Order: sequence, then C-alpha cells, then structure tokens
Amino acid sequence: MKNVIMVLCALLALGLFPVSAQSANTGEPSVYVDYEYGDLKEVIVGLPYGMSPSLEAKWFADALKVLPKDEADYARKTAGMLWTEMINPETGKSETQMLEEENQAFIAILKSLGVKVFRPTEITVDFIKQYYGADVLLNGFSQDFPRDNMAVIGSNVIEFNLRTPIRKVDISGFRDILSEKCSDATVKWFSMPHTELLKPARKDTPFLEGGDVIVLGKTVLVGNTLNPSVGSNEAGYQWLKNILGDQYKVKRVRLVESVLHLDCVLSVPRRGLAIICEEAFVDGLPKELKGWDLIRVSLADVQRLAVNGVPVNSQNYILSYNRHNDNRTIQAELEKRGIKVHRVFFGTHNGQGGSLRCATQPLKRKVKMTKAHESQRK
Repeated sequence: MKNVIMVLCALLALGLFPVSAQSANTGEPSVYVDYEYGDLKEVIVGLPYGMSPSLEAKWFADALKVLPKDEADYARKTAGMLWTEMINPETGKSETQMLEEENQAFIAILKSLGVKVFRPTEITVDFIKQYYGADVLLNGFSQDFPRDNMAVIGSNVIEFNLRTPIRKVDISGFRDILSEKCSDATVKWFSMPHTELLKPARKDTPFLEGGDVIVLGKTVLVGNTLNPSVGSNEAGYQWLKNILGDQYKVKRVRLVESVLHLDCVLSVPRRGLAIICEEAFVDGLPKELKGWDLIRVSLADVQRLAVNGVPVNSQNYILSYNRHNDNRTIQAELEKRGIKVHRVFFGTHNGQGGSLRCATQPLKRKVKMTKAHESQRK
C-alpha cells in the first residue's frame, strides 16, 4: 500500500495525473476579472461567421439608429445574407474573410503581449435550425462580438439575457470553453432568466449585454441606452445589483439613444484615466469618474467606434482605426501619458457596429495591487 501511495504522489508531482483547473493555476481561480484595466492574461476573440438580420425583423429599424447613415444603408442592402456571401466590391473578399484578417492581426498583437487567446466553436445555419428553430434566422446571428453574451465579475461567470436579437444564439459557441474553464470549484457559473427568442421585449424583463458592463474593483458600472431595441435595460441593472448583493456597488449609467453600449463611450486604460464622450451620458459624468484625467471625444467619433479599445495592462493599449477615423488623436493623448499604443485596422468590424472590446471576452484579468487599489477595496 505504501508503494502505491508513493507512485501516485510521483505521478501527481510530474503532472501525469489529472488535477483541477484551480490546482493547475497555483491556487488562483481559472476565471477572474477584477478591473477593466487589470493585466489581461486570457481572452476569447470572436469568429467571422454570421448572417445579417432580415428586413422583416421588427427590432431592426430601431437598432440601425446606433449606426452612421452609410453603415445603416449597407445593413439594409445586405439584410438576410450570410457573411460568406457578402462580397466587398473593392476587395473582392467576403465579409467573413475581411473580418478574420482583422481578427488575426488583433490576435497577433495580443499574443505578442503574452495573452492566451481562445476562439468559440463555429455556429452554422443548420445548427440553428436544429437547436433553435428556423424562424430564429429572421433575426440573423453574429459571432464576431463575444463581449455581450456574458461578463466575468470577480470569479462570477454570468451568462446574459440579451435584448439585441441577432446576438441571442452566440452563447452556444462558448460551451466548450466555459465547460473547461468553469470546472474550478472557486468559479460561480450561472445565467440570467432567459426569454423567448422571437417574443418582443417587455420593460420588466431583465436584459443585460456585456458591452454595458465595466468592472472597476468592487464598483460595476452598467450602461442603459434609451434605445428600446438594443442594449441593457433598467430591469437588467436591478437584477445584477440584486444578484451581486453587498459585495459590489452596481451603478446604473443612462446613455443617449444613439449609443449602443457603455463601452462605446467609456474606456479605462488605467486607474484614474478614462477615454470618454461626456455628451453621451444622460445624467452627466458618473461621480465614480469625478476628478479623473479625461481624454474627451465627440459623439461623431463614438459612431466610428473610437473609444472601444482594449487595455492589455496599464502600459499597453490596443486601439482600432478605420477609413473614417484614424484615431491619431486618442493615440497621441495616450502616448503623452506614457502608454504604448498598438494600432490595428478594424474597419469591417466597425461597420458592423463594434470594435476591439466588443470582439473580446476576458477570462483572466487581474490588476497588480497598489496601496491605492487596496484602499479602494476596503
């Protein structure tokens, strides 16, 4: 018996015996996010697959209000088309090809900065017909922006009930990743109450989308656009506030109708610094940001996704640009503050209404503790 125990101990020491995700990570949770600007270690990056909504989708007209006119016109023109069939006349490439070229450039930067990248499982039309029903295809589907389907707050992995219908089936592509990452006993993996896929939204139904959720330690900001067809709502904010309880201060932030999500108008590259469009906030600047160093942008720049970048850590920030906005102003302001900016062209994603933060879902992000952070946690 003694010999058997010795053999088992040796196998464990050599890593030849299966152990939990937590043990493999030296006692740290396998999924954890404490600050928007914490050191990014693991992230999901979206896929280039999808199908544009049909013009018959009742929510579509309201949703187009968050897009510039040229992009809204293109969305109408390509309604109901698979992205593999949408051929750009200038490049001769499909929407899918152009999206993935942008993804690969983005992923190369992330990996160069030491970030481990996960990709979802591809969702197909046949998969949706079999497991969701053919009628759901009226809403289209979209795998390029994994941010909205869930959020990681501390070691809580929360799947959201999305108000934007095109995004409701994306979560199926996350299953393998979440099943692996959430096996850690310290991770709490749960979901909001979900509603019927084709039923019109009610005001009292809780809706949350990850683009509206920004985690700043024990403070969580939740955006609420005035647009009735997309984004999070007040009932969703209240649900999150209730479910997180006294451990977190959850703050509702109302946004003008032309803004889709909070991360379109607010980015936090490091403690005390924000890129922000103040005119997008219905009730003015949130008090949590008062006294901060602010890099201000206009609503016109917001429509071209100028703000939606990704802080990798407090020294490195990934910034998108497109043919409408080179984003040199934000780049210069960040560089003046000692932050290295990594630029990536993201025009195809931007044309679909999202950018770099939208295209990512952080699984591991943790700030290096300072005295200031310690005092903020108390």
